[in-house]
Amino acid sequence: MPLDQPLKSALRDKVSTANKSNVDDVAAQVQEALATLPEDDKDHARLKGWLEDLAVVKGGQVIGRFGDTV
Repeated sequence: MPLDQPLKSALRDKVSTANKSNVDDVAAQVQEALATLPEDDKDHARLKGWLEDLAVVKGGQVIGRFGDTV
């Protein structure tokens, strides 16, 4: 079953505004939602991508900034 829209929107907002001070908390919330999804769900792939983005933030880089690698 895919994520409900309000939860997906809330997580997307948190991921997009994550910074070094809250990245661990946001990643935990994404991980918790991810655990409820089957691997073949499109939201599963989306949340995995968000976790990769959060790992970049945790490393001190900015997603999409010129010169930073993802």
